[in-house]
Amino acid sequence: MRVDLIVIARILDALYSEGRMKKTHLQMASRLNYPAFTRYLGWLEEKGLLRVVEGDDGEYIELTQKGRESYERVVVWLKEYVGRL
Repeated sequence: MRVDLIVIARILDALYSEGRMKKTHLQMASRLNYPAFTRYLGWLEEKGLLRVVEGDDGEYIELTQKGRESYERVVVWLKEYVGRL
């Protein structure tokens, strides 16, 4: 799968800011249609950057430690040099 680094950054940024999110909220933050969003979620989970967890009221997506480290390296750099995500 070919990935767009800005899309990855949007997803990581949203999760870093919120802590954990429901899929629908995260999809809206990523600005992707549902099929593309699910592909990105699968790719990010496969790479160990996020995980799906059960909450009291359903499933949530959250960053792993590796995901937080990636945020600090990639997203911070993109925000500094590229600007808005």
